[in-house]
Amino acid sequence: MNIEQLAASVRQALNDRDQRIARLESVIASLKAGARPVEEEIDSIPGRRIPMHPTQTLAFTATDDNTRATALSFKLSQDGPFIMTCYPVVTWRVSAPSTATTFGRWRPVYSWDVPTQQEGATEWINISWELVDTGPQQNFQDNALPPFFSRLDKLMPLAKPCMFAPLSVIQFIPTFNDITFSAASTATTGGTLVVSLIGYRIFNR
Repeated sequence: MNIEQLAASVRQALNDRDQRIARLESVIASLKAGARPVEEEIDSIPGRRIPMHPTQTLAFTATDDNTRATALSFKLSQDGPFIMTCYPVVTWRVSAPSTATTFGRWRPVYSWDVPTQQEGATEWINISWELVDTGPQQNFQDNALPPFFSRLDKLMPLAKPCMFAPLSVIQFIPTFNDITFSAASTATTGGTLVVSLIGYRIFNR
């Protein structure tokens, strides 16, 4: 190794050392400053905030009673992260047959303490649910959750906003615990579950 090569090797080693020191100093400064609240982390992301409520539907019949249903998948765009701010809005409507007495009527997805849920207490469903971010394969709960959701007339905020990366696929997995259809003059044979995630997108293109 000649003098020039030796000098270049020393300069490279010194440069690597300086970079490591800079990274360590950055880590130390972050530790001294303390972790920022998640709201501050999200607010620091540049871009426009655009309301966004991804929505998917799932048809079901009485044969789906007591089953873990097919996941509803929400594929996010590449234009920026999605910030989920509230629990999902989950509801259902009678969708089959088209001549059903209660066709098209919206219903909640639980039967407790909701006196206006059904007419004559003849038609209802009860579900539990899971939410999965398929990117890191992260299930947001150990077991299926009971039906605490935002309502059509009242949104229920999350304890903290939840950020999903661009191109993430979020899955909502319902379990039908109880399906009871109306036996009216034209009986219900099928319904459509409707799930909307509540939040906004940070558009940073």
